[in-house]
Amino acid sequence: MFTKIQIAIDGPAASGKSVVGHLLSKKLDYLFLDTGLMYRAATKIISDHNLLLDDLENIKLLIKESTFELVDHSGHPRLLVNSKDLTDSLKTIQIDRNVSTISKIPEVRNILVSHQRTIASNVNIVMVGRDIGSIVLPNANLKIYLDASVEVRAKRRLNDKKQNFSPNDFDIIKHDLIQRDKTDSTREHSPLMIPKGSIVIDTSDLNISEVIESILKELKN
Repeated sequence: MFTKIQIAIDGPAASGKSVVGHLLSKKLDYLFLDTGLMYRAATKIISDHNLLLDDLENIKLLIKESTFELVDHSGHPRLLVNSKDLTDSLKTIQIDRNVSTISKIPEVRNILVSHQRTIASNVNIVMVGRDIGSIVLPNANLKIYLDASVEVRAKRRLNDKKQNFSPNDFDIIKHDLIQRDKTDSTREHSPLMIPKGSIVIDTSDLNISEVIESILKELKN
């Protein structure tokens, strides 16, 4: 009986999860899902509907009534929310600052986790996020936890050409990452943690190819 392979990659913001996960999935010819995009998308549509972050009832209703779909476009995963492609509009400072607050809402997490598990049920997949190995795919074939110093992560975020940051934004980005780490690791539901059975890889002094090779070696073991 053929068994689908699940690779779970967790870690804090800007630890390299998305880049590593995407390239790893292409090398293995697996589907790739960055679950963080789902929470960013939820944050965006909440903002687009002019809902306050403490308006929990309307936030929960909005997310419950929304559709989330992952499609592959020429080898690149695209996230459709209510049939609209939001993929390229989800990495902004405003979303960075608010996504952890939205991610703490249990009902929002439950809805999105259900979507994530459904996507992973029928395909070989590399899935990245902050609770993949602990909550979403606890029985994944391989669990990886990527980490890096906050200074390195801030530099990576600063150099992300898609985000249009200026050199003067470094301290702001670093501060936001520190705050987000604290929020993600101390939230009551699905906190950021090193899942049981995970292989921890510090990416601070590694390039992308070295990280991917390390994961491929673990997959072969």
